[in-house]
Amino acid sequence: MQALDDRSREVLKSLIQLHIATGEPVGSESVARLMSRQVSPATIRNIMAELERLGYLDHPHTSAGRMPTDEGYRFYVDSLMSHRPLPAPDAAAIESELRPADSPTHVMQSASTLLSRLSRNVGFVLAPHVAQGTLRHIDLVRLPYPRILAVVVSGAGLVAHRVIELEEELTQDELQTCANYLNTNFAGVSLLAIRARLVDLMQEEKALYDSLLQRAFAVGEQAFAVDGDGSDVYLEGASTILEHPEFEDISQMREIFRTFEAKSRLVKILNACLGDGVRITIGHENPDPGLRTLAVVSAAYPVEGEAAWGVGVMGSTRMEYDRMIALVDHVARAVSAALKDVRS
Repeated sequence: MQALDDRSREVLKSLIQLHIATGEPVGSESVARLMSRQVSPATIRNIMAELERLGYLDHPHTSAGRMPTDEGYRFYVDSLMSHRPLPAPDAAAIESELRPADSPTHVMQSASTLLSRLSRNVGFVLAPHVAQGTLRHIDLVRLPYPRILAVVVSGAGLVAHRVIELEEELTQDELQTCANYLNTNFAGVSLLAIRARLVDLMQEEKALYDSLLQRAFAVGEQAFAVDGDGSDVYLEGASTILEHPEFEDISQMREIFRTFEAKSRLVKILNACLGDGVRITIGHENPDPGLRTLAVVSAAYPVEGEAAWGVGVMGSTRMEYDRMIALVDHVARAVSAALKDVRS
């Protein structure tokens, strides 16, 4: 994109701020009233025409005003927008509702609800698959042969229940011995690393005669596997999309809600939107056609010894980006602290 002079930058910034506030195409006279410098509406019309030619603005056929394109919003977010702190009442609400927390599930549910309520958009929390974390504990419960229930708790406190099948019929005492072996030798180790270590051990000749190791290998191969993506996503406030006038197209709405309902597809999309710190994905920058009318403001945050988690909001590209960035960043930090409390 071509560089803009100071006057063109101020026109674009003023127009985008007005459009975010009203949802309507913006005319030159409205821009002139908002600008800090004295510029005639005629001059502003010429600048707006040039901004349209450069791809930053669009000109709806039914209106004399103009609206930002995805490229216009991108330039605004990267070069024009001022950053502001989160309002104190919102920060207080986040601290009080996320802490103390009794489980990772409570954290995810509370965070997605908070994000939706405070942003008036769709809020989401994306947690990694249990097998991408470390082992805190495993329990094995005997079911009718050949099935066994494996209850795996990750270092972050996430719980996965998986029914596996073993060729050998084992008593509950034998299963307990197997679970004790895994808990004693592999607590704090990545679940994927445990599987690899068990494979290495089974390849050693002496292991062929170790029945306990054979059972641990048979359990670990299935209990610690990742089937597909397997991540958990908590989504709250999908109906807020209906409140925006730009989503009056029924077919467009159907596609958005189909995407929300397809968990594996949604997880893939949201993972692609995560990056270092707060990341903004606007309109056609979204990797999936189903969300290319939306903007996503997201943040990945570390959990010690675990794969990164993610939080964010989704909504119209006509969102208050400065406020959404402050909100998502604050919630991400609060979630990270809450999860640390749960683990300690």
